[in-house]
Amino acid sequence: MTKIEPPQFGTDGLRGRAGDVPMEPETLRRVGAALGVLLQRGGEATKRVLVGNDGRESAPWILESLAQGLTAAEVSIADLGLCTTPALASLTRSQPFSAGIMISASHNPAHDNGIKIFAGDGTKLRDEDEAEIATLAVELRPAELRNARTRDRSDLLLKYEEFFAEQFPDLDLTGRKVCIDAANGGGSELAPRILRAFGAEVIELCCEPDGFNINDGCGALHPEGLAAAVVEHGACLGICLDGDGDRGIFVDERGTVRDGDDVMVLFGRQLHAAGRLPGGRVVATVMSNLGLHKALREAGIGVEVTPVGDRNVFLAMQKLGAAVGGEQSGHILFVDHHLVGDGLYTGIRLLSAVRQQPMSAAFAAFRRFPQKLVNVKVARKPALDSIPAIVAKVAAIERELGSEGRLLLRYSGTEPKCRVMIEAKELAICERLCGELAELVVRELGA
Repeated sequence: MTKIEPPQFGTDGLRGRAGDVPMEPETLRRVGAALGVLLQRGGEATKRVLVGNDGRESAPWILESLAQGLTAAEVSIADLGLCTTPALASLTRSQPFSAGIMISASHNPAHDNGIKIFAGDGTKLRDEDEAEIATLAVELRPAELRNARTRDRSDLLLKYEEFFAEQFPDLDLTGRKVCIDAANGGGSELAPRILRAFGAEVIELCCEPDGFNINDGCGALHPEGLAAAVVEHGACLGICLDGDGDRGIFVDERGTVRDGDDVMVLFGRQLHAAGRLPGGRVVATVMSNLGLHKALREAGIGVEVTPVGDRNVFLAMQKLGAAVGGEQSGHILFVDHHLVGDGLYTGIRLLSAVRQQPMSAAFAAFRRFPQKLVNVKVARKPALDSIPAIVAKVAAIERELGSEGRLLLRYSGTEPKCRVMIEAKELAICERLCGELAELVVRELGA
């Protein structure tokens, strides 16, 4: 029998090329069984897990593999079908489920897939629980069952739609045009339907998933098409989701792309002015632009800085009791939305908050410092501070930037890449220094 290695959980669950370890049937069966064993330690008699997916072609057999393991552990499975990660998390919390599993590789290409596991309260599984699942997955040998217990519960999505109506009871978007790019992913049906329920005239882009076109030149990583559509149709806002809908990038009526930093500045200042920003601070990651710090500082607002990852933002917000936080990449967390990143919720909250002025005016307080980001494919991931040439170059760049810029060098938590980012007062400086450092990383670590 082939030796099974413990599945390595990353910053956002398991992820990889569909069909390769860990995203292949045997490992997934074992992970399902391991989760089932973990759940069976709980108090309630019946264990139920809610599963959803973002529309990738590999989702059905991944669901079947997980279901076989869960069924072997006497856990029943409810299939939500095509949905967003925040919808799955919300329904896991609000309905009687012991856990939730989202089958998604987020912004990755269609040939990848992954799973994100949520506890019964809708929060991401703790690191220690993931570690135990990885250990149990090696020890367990669940049988390959012919009929795993899976029940269609796509009807539950109506509960998620009702949640929006309850959160924004006085929002009427009649007469307002909104463009939505769902990345041909999990929000393709849900997002336009919810926007229309508020009366908006909705222009759909990339809302036709075929299993292979998710994130293909569209979605949160490629907002250019949405920006053009907003201007062409005279829309008041464009909402650009990633494949599983937990991130949102936005476009104002002028066609200007607005990321998570724009959004955090807007809501941070609004909440502070209304006396609804506990501790007078916003939580952001090391990736946030210097312009965010400046715009919030001018309004008397502090910034709590965390490592990259919405899990880190979540933990900091919990600790501080913060009202809003997020990532430049579009994960925005609100305390009154259970600290769940939800691109559609953020977009609708923008539409609710900005009614009497153009969206561009609401974003005007934020002035972005020029920034250059390069993703370098790497063959290995040794500690960056163990490579003398890189350490020396980083020190030289930081001396040159001084207090008018910054450097960020880190590995991706989900891909074989090293991220090289420079901010400075001039774009030419960013491009030069970023290029020099990226070239060095290629020489030292490049794939």
